Order: sequence, then C-alpha cells, then structure tokens
Amino acid sequence: MKASMYFNYTSRSLLRGGLRTLLAVFCVAVGVMAIVALQLVGSMLQNSLTSSTRDTNGGDIAVTAQSVPFKASDLSYFEQLKSEGAITNYTAVMSANGSLSPVASPGTSGPLSPVASSSQSFSVNAVDPNNYPVVSPPTFVTPSYGSVSNLLTRNQVIITQQLSTTFHHKVGDIVTVYIKTQAGSGQTLHVTIAGVVADSGVFAQSGNLMLISAHDEQAAAPSTPASYSTVYVTTANQAQTDAVVKAINQHFPLASTQTVAGALQAQQSSIDLISKFLEIAGLLALLIGGVGIVNTMQVLLSRRKTEIAMLKTTGYRRVDLYVLFGLEAGLLGMVGGIIGAAAATGVSSIVRILMQNLGLTVPFQLNPWTIAGGVAIGLVTALIFGLIPIVQAANIRPLNVIRDLSESRGASSIALTIALLVVLSVLFCALAIVILKNDVVLGIAAVYGAFALLVLSVFFGLVVFVVSKLPVPEHFDLRYLALILVGMAASVLLYLVLPVFGILLFAASLVGIVIVLVPRTWKVSTKMALRNIGRQRTRTTTTMLALFIGVFTIGLVLALGQDLQAQIRNAFAQNLTYNVVTMTSGTDTTALQARLGTVPGLSKARTDTFAQIVPTAIDGQPLQQVLPTGDSRQRAITFLSSMEGYDLSQPAPSLTIVQGRNLHASDAGTTNVVVSGLLTATGPFQMHLKPGDTIIFASTDGKTMESTTVVGIYDPNSSFNDHVGNVLASTETVSTLSPATTGVTTVTYMKIDSAQVNTALNTLGKLVPNATVQNLADIGAYVGQLLNSILEMLVAIASLSLIAGVIIIANAVALAMLERRRELGILKAVGYTSGTVLSEVVIENGIVGAVAALMAMLLATGAITLLGRLFFNLTFSVSPLIVVSLIGGSSLLAMLMATLIAWGSVRVRPLEVLRYE
Repeated sequence: MKASMYFNYTSRSLLRGGLRTLLAVFCVAVGVMAIVALQLVGSMLQNSLTSSTRDTNGGDIAVTAQSVPFKASDLSYFEQLKSEGAITNYTAVMSANGSLSPVASPGTSGPLSPVASSSQSFSVNAVDPNNYPVVSPPTFVTPSYGSVSNLLTRNQVIITQQLSTTFHHKVGDIVTVYIKTQAGSGQTLHVTIAGVVADSGVFAQSGNLMLISAHDEQAAAPSTPASYSTVYVTTANQAQTDAVVKAINQHFPLASTQTVAGALQAQQSSIDLISKFLEIAGLLALLIGGVGIVNTMQVLLSRRKTEIAMLKTTGYRRVDLYVLFGLEAGLLGMVGGIIGAAAATGVSSIVRILMQNLGLTVPFQLNPWTIAGGVAIGLVTALIFGLIPIVQAANIRPLNVIRDLSESRGASSIALTIALLVVLSVLFCALAIVILKNDVVLGIAAVYGAFALLVLSVFFGLVVFVVSKLPVPEHFDLRYLALILVGMAASVLLYLVLPVFGILLFAASLVGIVIVLVPRTWKVSTKMALRNIGRQRTRTTTTMLALFIGVFTIGLVLALGQDLQAQIRNAFAQNLTYNVVTMTSGTDTTALQARLGTVPGLSKARTDTFAQIVPTAIDGQPLQQVLPTGDSRQRAITFLSSMEGYDLSQPAPSLTIVQGRNLHASDAGTTNVVVSGLLTATGPFQMHLKPGDTIIFASTDGKTMESTTVVGIYDPNSSFNDHVGNVLASTETVSTLSPATTGVTTVTYMKIDSAQVNTALNTLGKLVPNATVQNLADIGAYVGQLLNSILEMLVAIASLSLIAGVIIIANAVALAMLERRRELGILKAVGYTSGTVLSEVVIENGIVGAVAALMAMLLATGAITLLGRLFFNLTFSVSPLIVVSLIGGSSLLAMLMATLIAWGSVRVRPLEVLRYE
C-alpha cells in the first residue's frame, strides 16, 4: 500500500469524524496541558534556585551565626585568612528587620515571632558598600548604571524590586525606616531610596530587602556594638573551600557554614520533591484524558465497521489496519499535544503566580524542550490509549458485519481485552518513568497507584446499575413507600455519624415523594434519564470516576485547609493570655511604664526582663561538644541564647513542668534556671539536659560569665506567649548578663481588647516609636495567609484533573448524542419537543455528576478523619458548605456541559434522521 494512501485515508477519516475528532483532540490536549504546565513550573522553580547558586549563597562559603552573632573583633580572623591567601575575599553583614510603621512586627530576626507577620515588615542588611557583594554585582533596574559602592552613601539605601512593588516606592522617595532589633529598642532612620536591584543573582530569593551602609546604621546607634549575623567568603578553588570550612568550624564552633555544593544539594532535594509532586499531578490528569481517548476512539471506529469489513475483504491485512488506525491516533495525539502545549504556557503562568504567593521568586521562563516534549507526550499517549479500540476494530470479522451479526464476547475476546489492558498499563508506566526522569520506582508506584483507582470502577458500576433501576412510579404503592421509608430511616442513622450526608439522603428520599406528584412529562424525562445511565454502563462509570478524582482531590484539600485554619484560630483564641508584647530598653522603658495606663483597651499587663546571652559550656563540657551536628545545631543554640527574668517576689507565671520544678520565691538572688523540654533526651536535639545540670552563660559583649543550675524543664507546647526568652531565670541573673552598653531590656506583656488593638498599637507607636512591638494575632493571620496560598496552589493543580473530568463529560454526552441520533429522531417524530429531549439529557448528567461528587466527598470525609487522628492527633471534619457546594457544583457543571454539547443535537429534524428507515 502506498504511503500516500495511509496519509490520505487517515486525514480524511479525521475530517469526517467532525465533533468526535474534536473531542479526542481535546482529551489529549487537556492531559498534555496539565503535565506540561506543571513541568514548566517545576523548571522555572529549578532555574530560579539553581541557575546562580554561588550568587544566591553569597559566596563560596556562607558563615552564619544568628543566635550568637559575630562581634567586630571576630572579623580579624577572616582578615587573617585573607592575608594568608586562604581566602580571596570576605564581607560581613548585619541583619535586622525594618518597617515603615513604628509598630510593625519584628519578623525573622526578632525573638517574638518566627515569621514576619506584618505586611509592613522587611529585611534590612547593613553592609560595607565598598566590599559587597563578593560575588557577581547585582543588576540594577533603576538606575541602570548603578553600583552598590556609589549609591550606598549618605543615608541612601538600595531596595529589591519586590520591595519596590510591595510598598510602591521608587528611586528618590524619602522614607522613615524603623529598625527592629533582637532585644530592646531599635533605631529610626530617615533614608532616601537611591536604587532598585533586580530579583536575581545575589538577590534572587531575598524577597523584601533593603540594603543600607553599615556606617550609616552604626552612626544611628553609636553606643550599640556591631554584631554580624553572616560572613560571606570567596576562595580560589574547591580544595581551598574545603580547608577553610574546616578551619572556620574549629575557630567558630557555634557558627554554621554552607558551601555552594551544600546549598545546591539542599535546594535540589526540595526542587526534586516539588517537581515530582507536580509531575504526578499532571500524570493523573493525563490518565483521565487517556480514558477519554479510549471512549472516543471506540466510537470513531465502531461507526466504521462496514468500512473496516470492506477493507479486509479487499485484501487489507490486520497489520495494515493497525498502521492506518495507529496513524489516525498518532495524528490526533500530535494535534492535541500541540494545542495542549500551547495552552500549558498560560496555565503555568497562573500556577507560578500562586507559587510566588508562598514567598518564592519564580521568574517566568519557557523551556522549549519541555514544550516540544509535550507534543511527543500527546502523540505517545494517543497511541497507548488508542491501542485497545484499534486492536478491537482490526479484529472485526467481515462476515459478521455483512450478516449484521454481533461480535462474540467469548472467553477469547475477554482474554484479549485483559491482555490489552495489561499492555496499556505497562506502556503508560514506561511513559510515566520517562516523564519522571527515569525514576522507575516512583513511576511504577504512581501509575499502578492511579490504576488502583480503577478498582473503584467496579463499585461505580454497581452504583450505576442501582441508579439506573430506580423506580419512577405513576402513583404510590406499598413497595415504593417502603423504599422511601428505608431511605429516610437510613438518613436518620447516617445523620448521627455524618450529619450533612444524612440530610442529603433525607432530601433524596423526599425527592422520591415529589417525583410521584410532578406532571407526567417530567416523570417520563426522569425515567428515561435513569435508564439511559445504565445503557452505556462502562462509559458512565469512567465519567463518574473522572469526576470523582477531581472532586475528591479538591474536597480533600479544601477540607484539610479549613480544619487546619480552624485549629490555628482556636489555638490562638484559647492560649493567648496576652495579645501584644513590647520590648524596650533605656529611656523607652521609662516612657512606656510611665504612660502604660494610657494605652486604649488595656486590661492587664506584666513586665519581665530580657537579655540575649551566649551559652559556653554544659556540665563543664564546651558547648560545641554537647550540641547536635548539622542543621540542628543552630536551632538548638536558639533555645539557649535568650533569657527572660522574673521578679520572683511575685508568683512566677504558670508553666507546665515536665521535669523538676518551676521557679519560686526562694530562687530570687540565685542562678537557678528553667529550660525547654526540646533540649532533653526526648527532644529533637537529643541534648540530654535535666534538672541538676549546670550551664555557663556569657553576656553578648563577653565581659560577664554566669554559671547557672537547671532546676526544671518546661513543656514548650504549653507556653505559647507566656515568655519570649527560652531560658527562664530571676531578674538578677538577667541583669548580670545584660551588656553595660545597652542595659537591661524590658518585656511588657499586654492584654488589649481585640476591638481596640489597632488604636493601642498606634498609641504605642507614638509613645515608643523605636520599640519592638508584636501583635501576636498577626502570627495567626500570617499562618492563615500562608496556608491559603498553599491551598490556592493545590486547588489549582487539582482543578486540572477536574477540567479533564469535565472534558470526559463533554465527550460522553457528544458520543451519546451521536449514538442516539435515530432515537432522538423517533422521539421528535412522535411529538417530543427539543426542550423535553434536552431535559432528559440534562437530568441524566446532573445525576451522574451528583453521584460522583457524593462518593468523592464521602471518601474525602473518611480520609480527613483518619488524617486528623493519625497525623495531627486532632478531630477533623468536613464543613457542610464544602460538601454541598462541591456536590451541587459538580452536578451543575455536568448539567451545563451537557446542555452546551447537546443543544444542537436535540434540534435535529426527524426527516433528516429517518429518511432511509
């Protein structure tokens, strides 16, 4: 057979297919769109984090000491390394949090909160303008010729593009910046924005950041000693890097070092995890689209039985038909792949924006290889899922077609179908492994885990059978009334366990009563809709399964997010003894205490002392020998580097003590302390602290040492906002360890009426503008906002599967209209109107959508309950609003899609259909 014959026959067959061909193309396009869009997002994320890892790391080595910052004298060691030629350069950075409001939250650098919960907060880095950065110079947006050394002078600052966008500031603006320190009062700076840098290179993941000259920052607070959180180092080669890392770790045992290789490895593991998740979500949508391909190809080829029989009688072999139909499927896949890959560029932009809401800077970049791969995926997917209908069509016996005999469904036919399903699953698994970058184990788990959902098709088949047999009587009889009563009784029992589902079942039972009372034409439409559900049981089952997957995923994400948000709100409502905390020092403390009574809505207050401290030894052993290794080291130091002092002449705040005892009046004047349970043998750091142990602390200026004794261990989960210091002691101990240059820091806890919090914060801003003020409700708001951003992204990803399910509905309706064309003509000929016939189709698909969503939400409710008990040790439930919205929305969506697809088909003229009958 000539090659031109293959092409001409294939192209003409697709053109003759019309709507059926279009539906097949859409099935491929939706699957390809989902997987390519998510692959593009993963590629964008990887490029943003790994394209310039050395710049993002700040140098070949980043030396961090957040809990125990470097002093100015510590920099002499790095100068020595540079003079010896061990390193090529270094620069030290002082980190703090700034705000444009005097009462904005302290953010990541403050002791009050681990998050920057105020929309007015941003990071402030004080740097040496002549020696920053030590890697590639930043790219300036405005002015394009700018440089750090030229612009960072005379109280001028440089901001990132993200900060410029967030706060709507530009070059030339004069702003007041309130610097919030880790302890005590901060500084107020009046600065001019001199430059805006792009969110790339060293600033790729900096977020809202302001650069200021270290000279200007220290000039604003000359009595405050300089403390550096990070030192960035460059070296000549990897061997030098390895040697310097060892030397730095020995000289600064409490600091942590990160090399470019370490940063790349840490980022890559996170990127791989996110990319795999996105690709698996795309594979699920591709699988649903594949089901639509099977349905469409079966109808396309089954309507050409006579044509196939004629081809076989004229000498075409089975292999020729395989090639013909394979080319047809391949062409469908290629066109669908092109459309899907094109649509994926827009979808990826939406998902990227949602991902950026999580705080990541993800520049929009299109990978041409990923887009081209989407076309190939469309081609291969169509061939894989077209395999079953192609083989079945090629096996048609011409004699059966000529004699109008049905094809036998014997054991050999069933065995062939099973074998083809196995081959299909193996081929799709191979495709998944390639998409997942040759991860064989994950590919097998993902595909056969998804194929395990097909087991549900057996259950859905039973549900379809039961629904299709539901009676629609002309009048009430005993059997029908008994069925309704059983439904109502079951709804009452179900209400006791799952109230919303019990109500839905009761409503369905009431519909059974109403249906008897409606006009006869409505009954006929409903009965025909129910019977039509069972006519193509396999297709209806796959449609329900596709909808089920989308609704289940969205329902699970929404319900879990809502439950977590409710738990967070309840935790804050129940555990917030105080809702505003202020840290002051020097004259600010005196001013606040003198005017504390003028703060609006204040009902009670408590005052403690606070100090940043440096732990040096535990039970006579140097701290570095006791601390855990790796990333846990810095986190463990955090729980030993801040101390809060109680006036023990008054009763100490209540704590849940798990070992030893709490502080009381007899501890006044002593060096007894209580520490966190996270530092015990059962804690995550495995430090084995217990009552009786001794800990030596030093002041941050190194001039004072104090040996303390642990008398108790408190439960960190029971003291959410009772203290900001992690080591609890007497006020005398805190005073001893407070640096003479800054004095004692005072922490003032306030309980303020929630309706007057904003007014109170404004008052505090006027009384003590340099104080560090935290509205603790902001933490809950921030966590809720972050959780919402995660949910939005997950729902967007899950919606891709739901879109694929909607396409399956459109596919099923269109195929049903083609198959029922003669039936529609007969109905129209005997007097049925287009509206009546359309209502039958709409009711049929509305029931399918509602039942699929009902099953999905039942399973989602069970999954939520198990997740709450097994992973969160909480009682989770699904909101009735979510259940009703998703079930009703799914049903309405199915009805709307059925209306759009069937609108033209039901208006067929009987003469056109029945002319040759």
